[in-house]
Amino acid sequence: MDKSNTAAATQRIEFRRAIVPDEIGTLCEIDRKIFHAFPADLFTPEEWAEFESYWMIVDGKIVGCSAFIRDSDYDDEPRPGCLHIMSTGILPEFRRRGFGMKQKQWQIEFAKQQGFGLIVTNTRESNLAMLQLNLKVGFVICGTAPHFYYEPDEPAIVMELQL
Repeated sequence: MDKSNTAAATQRIEFRRAIVPDEIGTLCEIDRKIFHAFPADLFTPEEWAEFESYWMIVDGKIVGCSAFIRDSDYDDEPRPGCLHIMSTGILPEFRRRGFGMKQKQWQIEFAKQQGFGLIVTNTRESNLAMLQLNLKVGFVICGTAPHFYYEPDEPAIVMELQL
């Protein structure tokens, strides 16, 4: 096992649902730290209140967060049986240690346990690390959405995983 994956393999990892509205401030703070390079992509407190969010906690410390919308497509249109991953994030100081893979594996298992047949997600075209991670766990690219992101303007790569 290479050093980058050793931390995730040897530490206690848990996932806990974020308590809304009590933890919305913390969700916004973690979002800012994870996606600081793209401030226009940050979710508002009102958006966080609509998501089903889960902390990734390693040895008692928050290292990341997942956010979902049930029965929704990437463009927020209703899509029964589809779990839309709105956000997958690991704090910068915990990246390159295998936690992203552990979080993605948990998301897939969560979707299966909840009875979803499909997962959809999207990411900036320039986010090669997330694109590669999604492909590695079996997602396929099913399209692009031009001008999906702004500041800077960038297409979204839309990916799906059949369960």
